[in-house]
Amino acid sequence: MEVPYYWMYSFPMKKGILDDDYYFYEDGRILHCYDKTQSKNNVEEYVSASSISDDKRMTMLQACPADKKEIITKILQS
Repeated sequence: MEVPYYWMYSFPMKKGILDDDYYFYEDGRILHCYDKTQSKNNVEEYVSASSISDDKRMTMLQACPADKKEIITKILQS
């Protein structure tokens, strides 16, 4: 059984239709769920924090609720 995610951030959809979501787990895993194209959608892959651009990391941290910010910050700095 999959452990529920701790927090998620959904970037505004590219071209209005392409998902770009990140799910954070307390154990440090980051699941990136996104659509490459309209026909190739719902791609899921675990990623490292270093593979996420600095701009995206900053955007996510700014949107993170205060009660989750400490753990999310640690995950994104790993």
